[in-house]
Amino acid sequence: MAWLMALHITFLVLWCTGLFYLPALFASYASAHTLEQRIRMRIVTRFVFVVIVSPSAVMAIITGTALVFATTIEGTWLPAKLLVVSLMGAYHVYCGRRVVQLEAGDHIERRTFHIVLVAVPAVLVSTVLWLVLAKPALPIPVPSW
Repeated sequence: MAWLMALHITFLVLWCTGLFYLPALFASYASAHTLEQRIRMRIVTRFVFVVIVSPSAVMAIITGTALVFATTIEGTWLPAKLLVVSLMGAYHVYCGRRVVQLEAGDHIERRTFHIVLVAVPAVLVSTVLWLVLAKPALPIPVPSW
């Protein structure tokens, strides 16, 4: 069981780090001055998203699901956590769409937009951490299985 938790935390750290790093890569692309810099940023951004962030997201979700079934978790914090993890997944998809737009050479917002975009994973990851560590009793109607 401890190895499953260790795997989950490892993949979660990689995924969350990537969600923080991708907006920085988008900002770097937006501030690139030469075609060579833009091409390099496209390659790096795609590599980070496809090779590191996406597999880590999939494995974090798989190991997290396995933990739910392998342990007895009680409380209303878990449905709230799953909702926030779903929002992290939606943000991940948004970042993926941005990567596709970079590759297509579409217009990308200014650098400041992407710097502000770092706030999204900051709020989501902080919320997940709070829910997992504090395990608050939330007033959420949960079915008793």
